Amino acid sequence: MDRQFLEFLGSFFLNAAKGQKQLEDMTRWIGDGFSGFDDLTRMFRKFYGMNALPLASPDYARAWEKASENFKKSYHEWLNLMNVIPQSEYNALKKKCEALEEKVATQDKTIQHLRDLLSEKGLPYADAVKGFTEMMEQQGHQFQELMDSVGKAFTKE
Repeated sequence: MDRQFLEFLGSFFLNAAKGQKQLEDMTRWIGDGFSGFDDLTRMFRKFYGMNALPLASPDYARAWEKASENFKKSYHEWLNLMNVIPQSEYNALKKKCEALEEKVATQDKTIQHLRDLLSEKGLPYADAVKGFTEMMEQQGHQFQELMDSVGKAFTKE
């Protein structure tokens, strides 16, 4: 392998690692209520125009609240654009999926239990369904014949 390729790969992976750490830091910073990473907080205050406001003023608290809401909204839009799902949404979907998997497993057990009961009584479930279907078709034909007979009785020849 040539030296330039190895330098390229090394630089690529180093930049990816730095970018990953920055993304993890920003995610943790947002999750902790925009605190814990002073450099990100300073940058946030600068870009959202809060450097001129005194920290103890009520205007600063309102500006901070509005800016943080806008930031979170934009952050989620950016994640959607990048096809990335926030960890909280992933965890919620994972929990829902696990609950549905448990429900399916319970339903599968119930279905198997019912099939076993039908088999114990000498009625394989396929035969039971087939018998029920045939009975419904026969009753439908008999009803149709009855209606034809009633119709003939009331028609003039």
